[in-house]
Amino acid sequence: MTAPAPPPAPGGPGQTITVTPENVLAARRVIGEAASSAKDRLNRLAENLRVLPSASDEVSVAAARVWNANLLGEGDSHYRRLIGYVQGVEQLGEQLEEVARQYGIDEEEIAASFKQSGEHT
Repeated sequence: MTAPAPPPAPGGPGQTITVTPENVLAARRVIGEAASSAKDRLNRLAENLRVLPSASDEVSVAAARVWNANLLGEGDSHYRRLIGYVQGVEQLGEQLEEVARQYGIDEEEIAASFKQSGEHT
């Protein structure tokens, strides 16, 4: 018994954002907050995604095992792909932090902008 395969991994062109010295820290803060919120939510939901066998027979147990592998397992599971997407968003935040440095924004100002949102990097 097999469950449907997870959807294809995200790829291709994404959104384009334009940052300036005036908005780079705000963009980084918003992206960081969104990634943190998504990661927290996914971690809270993970246990609720687990499928329990509807009965103790062989087919029910096997079906639950396959669904759990597709939903939560390693590799290409739905959960792992979502976590991978969030990690990509986190990397975007790190890139924006580096852009802020390239704009000449000092480390104290960068650090202070993260503390305003409660994020500590």
